[in-house]
Amino acid sequence: MAEQIIFFVWGLLLLYIGAELLVGASSRMALLLDIAPMVVGLTVVAFGTSAPEFIVSLIAALNGKIDVAVGNIVGSNIANIGLVLALSALLRPIKKVTDGIRDELIWVLVASLLFFAFAMDRQVITWEGALLTIGIFVFTGLLIRRSMQNRDADVADDVPGVATGWLWLDSRSRGTKLFLLAIGTVGGIVVLGKGSEITIDAAVAIAEYLGVSQIVIGLTMVAFGTSLPELATGIISVIKKENEILVGNVIGSNIFNILGVAGPIALMFNIPVAASNLTLDFPVMILFTLLLIFALFFLKRLGRLLSLLLFSGYLLYIYYTFTNIS
Repeated sequence: MAEQIIFFVWGLLLLYIGAELLVGASSRMALLLDIAPMVVGLTVVAFGTSAPEFIVSLIAALNGKIDVAVGNIVGSNIANIGLVLALSALLRPIKKVTDGIRDELIWVLVASLLFFAFAMDRQVITWEGALLTIGIFVFTGLLIRRSMQNRDADVADDVPGVATGWLWLDSRSRGTKLFLLAIGTVGGIVVLGKGSEITIDAAVAIAEYLGVSQIVIGLTMVAFGTSLPELATGIISVIKKENEILVGNVIGSNIFNILGVAGPIALMFNIPVAASNLTLDFPVMILFTLLLIFALFFLKRLGRLLSLLLFSGYLLYIYYTFTNIS
């Protein structure tokens, strides 16, 4: 038990180091390439922090536990909004959101509803997985195209906090800077993945020691664990005042979890859907998505009051899962 607690703390430390490296390197690289930080958050950061969801779901499928996939994906999306974004906004409210985020909010809502519709017959089959997979390529292509068209308008002259910790790069050539920052970005993703793996394994071992059932572990601790990279990245983004990377990371991760994780997995395996997923997990995910759209699309901010509502809702969801599912 003591050994697992040590591993748990070590995993959290790796998550912090990886998030610090990923946010710092990717945001500074965005400036050098004249790419909007929002685009970096929606692509490189979001895809990188969503890697644990894909790995966990794929390994579960290969081990004959494919039913874990839907709970992991939907549970992670709930955690991204109710835990990652809500907790980050509680620390520092998100007051400035670019107009470009509206398209991505529509994407995440449509992807969530489509995934729910596909799951209504209690399984997600091959052609449905193919459609979801095509969606991630279309989304990424449109995002890159729009970024290139609006490059000059989208990029600010300066991004607060980006230079912190990277001043030693200033004396180097542009090519050397890009190379080292690319290594830093990839390195951050790798360290996040390793930290997530260690933390998840330790958390599951501790839960089993305490007598928590496997299904509850899958719906809560594993889903929470695979959202740890987003949480670590979100907190670091708040500290560095990188709101666009924070919001882009959460929205991009939720889109990627559905289109880029559920899609390819369903292409390889028919994914069974539990009744509890349809009656609890999917509705909660869609409700949280609608609340996020209301905040960022209409209010154009995410203040502490709504963040507290989302965070409280997430805690209630976890409590209900622990007390009603066995």
